[in-house]
Amino acid sequence: MVSRLEPAEIYQFLTDCQQKAIASDQPKIASLSFSILAIAPQTVLAALGSQYQRHFYYDSPQQTGSQQTMVGIGCAVECSATGVDRFSLAQSFVQFWQTQFIYATLDRSRLAPLAHFFCSTTFFAEPNVVEAGSMPPDLTHARKLSPPIPYFEPAYLFVPQFQLTTCRTHPASLSTVTFNHLMTARADVRQVTDTLYAKLSKLIAVSRSQQGLLPKNRSAVLNQRKTHGGRYHASYEGFTHFKPAVKAALQQIQTSQLHKVVLADVMDVEGAQPFDEVRSLQALRQNHPDCTVFSIGNGRGQSFIGASPERLLSITDGRFTTDALAGTISRGVLPSLDIQLAQTLVNSEKEQFEHRLVVEFIVRQLRSLGLTPEYEALPRVLQLLHVQHLHTPISANISPPQSISPLDILAKLHPTPAVAGVPHQAACRLIRQYETFDRGLYAAPLGWIDTQGNSEFVVGIRSALLNGQKARLYAGAGIVAGSEPAKELAEIKLKLQALLNALV
Repeated sequence: MVSRLEPAEIYQFLTDCQQKAIASDQPKIASLSFSILAIAPQTVLAALGSQYQRHFYYDSPQQTGSQQTMVGIGCAVECSATGVDRFSLAQSFVQFWQTQFIYATLDRSRLAPLAHFFCSTTFFAEPNVVEAGSMPPDLTHARKLSPPIPYFEPAYLFVPQFQLTTCRTHPASLSTVTFNHLMTARADVRQVTDTLYAKLSKLIAVSRSQQGLLPKNRSAVLNQRKTHGGRYHASYEGFTHFKPAVKAALQQIQTSQLHKVVLADVMDVEGAQPFDEVRSLQALRQNHPDCTVFSIGNGRGQSFIGASPERLLSITDGRFTTDALAGTISRGVLPSLDIQLAQTLVNSEKEQFEHRLVVEFIVRQLRSLGLTPEYEALPRVLQLLHVQHLHTPISANISPPQSISPLDILAKLHPTPAVAGVPHQAACRLIRQYETFDRGLYAAPLGWIDTQGNSEFVVGIRSALLNGQKARLYAGAGIVAGSEPAKELAEIKLKLQALLNALV
């Protein structure tokens, strides 16, 4: 059943929370949840979100057991951190606030859902600034970086003021709405109640309206997008510099201890009108059912969106899982060709070596935390819509649960060889030297943590930065001994084209 809204009950709950904050001399977060008719989270983002509010959208793959989509809007509390200690500083923020929640639900038949911290980090702890004199000779005419604009903080966490969670397998076809509000002695309880009531009323109206539902079939989505896409111009300038960068990296691999480096490049796209983020998210979900679709808004007009196939970590009741994902080849247009390409991937010494570097790194880092990794000796082939990868799932038990935090693990795993290289420090130096743009959130961890230590993070690949009428698309390729610059460029173009199709 859909929860019945009682303003007096909400007012009383908020008043009780305020009294507890006063009595303990510590701020509290009042967390109130209730159920409504199932509603598409993209619709909520369009109805209640604003480009000048923080938002976090996280849509797990359709083949996973939870099939869960979450969207958080606005900030109840927030934290930003920079530098080499950013993960530990973020952990201190989580440890304090996870004990300050006071829960209530209007659904008497169920417990209140746990609160979530939404988190994003940049690839580097500081922006990447390329000095012209540091680039190899073949790249001296590459485009230079202007002073970087800090669109996103090196580490940012927040508890949303509003969160909607929709489970696509829920038998009752309901969504869960959660409102979080910071309660102190100075909070105006009446004003908070009125604001919350107004938002709930609007949300219930949207959930009951057929206009609130976005189309679910792919052709309907694409037909609607044709009326919004308009003309666009894509800049391929960076591609002329990518192959010389690969050649320079291969020379480093031959003459030093470097085993692998992941080089990325960008495609800049400009449309006739601002990109429609909500419809782009819907198209990404339709085009990439086996990926996590995400969007992070910075509250200043820019959003980072994408569809990631790479899960960096998942923790459920003390069970940890991650994906070693490296080694790529395209899909075949015919089933026979598809099988042939997959076999080519499996038989490739170069691709197997690249994949093995990732597996060995993850296993080594997990063992340094006292965990015992479990994994198969040989990788599988993970087939996505446009490409297929070598894939090794790796698991471990965290005992007792919460003895190791998700952020502790992130600090050990990021960046993996799948997005940086081996050895880590040498690879990152080359990335800073050869790439002529700042990665920002590209290839960095983004995800959520709840107050019981459950968590999920993906790597922000297959992604784009939206900024009004402009978009910057990112893609990378792993460079190891035996890599061919032309083939690596082809891999990047394949990834960029798949992302471009969802945006325009």
